[in-house]
Amino acid sequence: MIDHYQAPEYVDAPQINEAPIPASKELRLANHIVDLVVVNVLVFGVGLVSALLAGANEEAGSDLQVIVLSLAVPLIYYVIFEALWGRTIGKLLTGTRVVNEWGAPATLGQVVGRSFGRLIPFEAFSFLGKTGRGWHDSLSRTFVVKI
Repeated sequence: MIDHYQAPEYVDAPQINEAPIPASKELRLANHIVDLVVVNVLVFGVGLVSALLAGANEEAGSDLQVIVLSLAVPLIYYVIFEALWGRTIGKLLTGTRVVNEWGAPATLGQVVGRSFGRLIPFEAFSFLGKTGRGWHDSLSRTFVVKI
């Protein structure tokens, strides 16, 4: 007979991984530099393809098109890579990954929040603080850790 008033022996709680080691400021800078190069190559490539598709008769690209490409390509890059694999090309090369506060993979919402957080003016200066954690990390409640 089952005693429904007895405390359960096992509670199915989310697993907390071992305490992750936060990535150093140097690794974060390396991530940023590599990803900046990748994003610039992608922006150039997408811009070149769109200019070729537009044809020689049209203007090479309006200022609005350049702004949209410069914002959309990085957002798409970060969302796709961090949502699917938890890491961008820069993070892959430096052996780091994005996790949530429990050390589990970040959710799609957190990744989207991180990506839009990068658009905050002067966000790069947020790494100069004591913790070295950027606003796009703290606002989305994510961490970049060494794996």
